[in-house]
Parts: sequence; C-alpha cells; structure tokens
Amino acid sequence: MILAPRLNSELKRALAPLRRVLWPVLAISSVYNVLLLSGSFFMLLVYDDVLPSRSIPSLVSLLVMVALAYGFQAFLDVVRGRAMVQVGSLFMRGISDRVLDVLSRYELARGAMPNGTQIVRDVDTVRSCLSGPGPLAIVDLPWIAVYLLILSIFHWSIGLLALIGVAVLVALMLVNNRMTEPLALATMRSGARRLGLAESTLRNAETLKALGMARARQCEWHGAEAEFLRANDRFSAISSTLSGSTKAFRMLLQSATLALGAFLVIDGRATGGIIIAGSILSARALAPVEQVIANWKGMVSARQALDRLRNLFDAVPARVMPMGLERPTRELLVQGLAAGPPGSQKVSVLDLNFRLGAGDALAVVGRSGSGKTTLARVLCGVWKPLRGAIRLDGATLDQWSSDEIAGILGYVPQAIELFEGTIGQNIARFRPDADREAILAAAKSADCHDLIVRLEGGYDHAIGPHGSGLSAGQQQRIALARALFGDPFLLVLDEPNSNLDQDGERALGAAIRDARRRGAVVVVIAHRPSVIAHASHIMAMNNGRIERFETREQFEARITVPGSERDKAVQSRSVEGAREDRSGDLSGQASRKPAPAGANE
Repeated sequence: MILAPRLNSELKRALAPLRRVLWPVLAISSVYNVLLLSGSFFMLLVYDDVLPSRSIPSLVSLLVMVALAYGFQAFLDVVRGRAMVQVGSLFMRGISDRVLDVLSRYELARGAMPNGTQIVRDVDTVRSCLSGPGPLAIVDLPWIAVYLLILSIFHWSIGLLALIGVAVLVALMLVNNRMTEPLALATMRSGARRLGLAESTLRNAETLKALGMARARQCEWHGAEAEFLRANDRFSAISSTLSGSTKAFRMLLQSATLALGAFLVIDGRATGGIIIAGSILSARALAPVEQVIANWKGMVSARQALDRLRNLFDAVPARVMPMGLERPTRELLVQGLAAGPPGSQKVSVLDLNFRLGAGDALAVVGRSGSGKTTLARVLCGVWKPLRGAIRLDGATLDQWSSDEIAGILGYVPQAIELFEGTIGQNIARFRPDADREAILAAAKSADCHDLIVRLEGGYDHAIGPHGSGLSAGQQQRIALARALFGDPFLLVLDEPNSNLDQDGERALGAAIRDARRRGAVVVVIAHRPSVIAHASHIMAMNNGRIERFETREQFEARITVPGSERDKAVQSRSVEGAREDRSGDLSGQASRKPAPAGANE
C-alpha cells in the first residue's frame, strides 16, 4: 500500500532498512497491541468483580497492573516510532547521492527534466511517510482480527457489529483511494509548475523589471496559483470529507456497541462490564483503519513519489566507475563526430574529424548556429556524441573517473556559473584537498590574482548566488582560473573573452600560450579575431560541418593573397562570426559539401 507496485534495484536497496526493521517492529507491535487490551479488561474486571465484591485491595492491584501496562505500552510505542524515523533517515541517506547524480546528469543526457527539482521533494515525501504513523497503522491492521475475536467471545452479536463497522471503513478507504489518487497527481503537477514559475521569477528578476514584464508574470503566476489551489482544494475536500465521515461513523459504532451491550445486559445474556469493555474494544478495533485513512493522503503521495523516482532512475542509469587510466599527454582525436542537444532529434554537428597534438591550440570560428558551442560541450563530455568518438591518447572520456576527469579537463562555458562560496573554493572546484599553491598558480595563470586580492577578503571573498557581487568580466576571469586549476591536458574555452576588457584579453592570450608551452591542447570558441593570434590551427564551421581546417600559417598566407569570392566569404565568417546562443540548439541541416581533406586524419 505504501510502496509502489514496481521498484527498481536502486530503490529496493534504499528501502532495505524497512525490510530489516520489519520483523522487529512486528514483534514490538504484537506486544504493544496485546497491551492495548489492558484498558478494556481493566474496565471489565472493575465492573464485574471489584464493584460486586467491594474489594479495595483488588481495585488497587488492578490499578497498579494497568498503570504498568500503560507505561510499557508507551515505551514500546516510542521505540517503534523512533525505529521508523530511523528508517526514513536511512532511506534518505541511501538515496541522496543517486538523487544528486540524476539532478546533475538528467538534462545533459535526456533534455529538460520533468517538474524541475521535484525529485528532491519526492525523496522528502517518501521519508516523511516512512517516518510517520501511516506504516505503523498498516502494521496494526492484522490485529483487527484479534479484537473481533475477543468481541465475539463477549457475544457473537457484538463481534458481528464490529465486523460490519470494519467492512464499512475498509470500503470508505477504497473509495478514498480511487477518488484521491488522480487528484494527488494533479496537485503535484500544478504545485511543481507553480514552484518552477517562482524559481524562474527569482532567477530572471532583473529582466522582468527592466523590460516591464512584471504585470505579465503576475498574470501567469495567478493562473498557476489558481490551478494549484483548485487541485489542492478538491483533494483536501474529498480527504477531509472521508476523514470526517470515518470519525463520525466510528463514534456511531461505539455508541451502537454500547447500546447493544446494554440490551444484552437487560436481556440477561451479558454482564455489566461487557457494556464498557465491548465499547472500548470496538473503538480499538476500528482505530487502525481510521489511522490508515487519516494518513492516506501522505501514503498515496509517497507511492506516486516512488513511481517518479523509479522512472527517473531508469532514465539515467547509475554510472559504473571505470578503472581509470593515466593522464593523457599526447593528442586529442575527434572521429566522425555527430552530436546535438539531449532529448532532441536535431543534429547540430555532423561528421567532424580532426586531430590536435600536445601544445596545439585550435580557434573555432563561424556564424551563430554553426555548431561551435555544441562541439565545446561534446569535447568536455557534457553532451554525449550521437555518433563517433572523442579520444584522448586513444581513450574515450568515459574511461576516466569523474575525479580523474577533473584533473584532465578545463572548461569555461559560454554562460558563466560561479557557485555560492569563496573565490578560492570556486577556483579549486570545491575540492576539500585543494592545495593553496595550486589555487594561487591557477589565479596567476589567468592573471586575476591582483583582481582577487583587491576584493574584500581576497580569496576568501564570499560569492553570492549566481556569482552576485562580481561583474561579468570578473566572473569570466575567475572561471578561467577555475578551468586552469590543476593544469588540465584539454582546455576548452567557449567564448572566454566575451566580457573581457583589454587587460582581460591580454591575460587570456597569456594563459593560452602558457597552456601550450606545458603541452596542453586548447580549443577556443571565438568570435573575436584576437584569439586567432594565439592559435596554431583555425577551424571554420558552417551549418554543423567543418568548412575549413588549416594551420595559422595557412590562414595568414591565404588572407594576405587575393583569393576567390568563396575564400573571402569564409574569411569574413571566420573573423566576424557572432556568439552562438547558449542553448546550442542548431538547425542541424548539414551542408551537402563534404569536409575538406585537411580536416580528416
């Protein structure tokens, strides 16, 4: 009832603590439920034995025994409650790494993630359900049969009345499930849309303000909120109606049991103590069902959350850690590469073939939409190739572990993202074992050491969300230092000078020259001609294909000699290509002209 019908191996492992604690909880619950009978039998003995005999010692003895029973009952209830809290915590710890893995990889492998960060809320939902009273109510359900048996021993009619009451409550529970499950799903979806809109508003507050879009966003927000409230109100209305009906029916049944007991006493077929004991015990028999109904909303939400977690985990399989290889030192080889945005049918780059040796720097130029950013993302392993391979010293990127890749690749994305923390932590990629000298060396290689020490706190200067507190140029230079940290073998820079001034341009050129001198391979996505001066090779892209691949000497010789109109057009596109948009979503229409022989190795 709590668990989804089908669970994959990862969720089964995460829920293993529940299976391990099940039998101890069942044993504790058995003793607990036996002790719950103490109140009923105390009333029965008081009315049938103590009052007729007027025995004070018997009354005191019974009171002491029932007090001890209640104390032990409370202790067992606390123990099993804490055990379930630990089960919820162990579930969350066991699955947290996998959740972060899915969050970091889903959009890179499958496209836009459904419902945004709903996966985090789903884990919280399952944990809350496991730690709450719902599972314990389910554990108590089998004891209804024991209570009904004892009531039948009192008199068969009392047992039959309680059985009818249980059947009615079970029917209400099934109706509750049928009516609320689709509403719970609708509430989740509308709530996710509302939260996504809130996150978008927070992220784009500057644009909304500057372009006068606040009114339009307000209307959109009201629509999303109204949809959420409608779904939530319908869900809550049905749940509260059924919950209220359940409570009212239980009290009615308790009174009916009392009335039936009184009739049996009047008719001489039962004692006076059975009136009270039967009434208390019938209420106890219905309590587990009522508790399940009261927690039904949370259990339905948890079951749906497990379904969504299973689907996400299946969509992004867990990575198998490779054995790892030694650090590459010789070459970058791109073979028959075709790639496009994840989850899209579009192909942004097609049939790319080239080789770069240690110390080479490639400037990739071309118009917006020609595939430059897609190439950068695939070279770094951010997007997977649709076809072909990217090899460092003959090995594909997936043959190194993520920790090893951190020392092999350096990347400056087109859209700079710095994380909350200090400048030093950002440069060190938040590695706890980062060496201070390596951080300083990376900052000096990017020529931003002086820029950093002028800030309050220097390398301990706190960066806010989305790099707040720093200019775009400062963020770009710190991102360059982050890419240079650890002296990576492959350095991919996607328009690293888009926000740089002249000093920044000089620092970028020096960083490229230093990387080449130490034997690194540098790939620079460029739209400013100044970068070409630091490159050993130039590659012009058009419509996702290589239009020209040549050394810098060949490029300079060609542009100094009058050539064909076609050469002039290529030159113009090479030097004046605009920045490719952030999404890398290109037309994918491949040029019919084959790539030049010079690009193929």
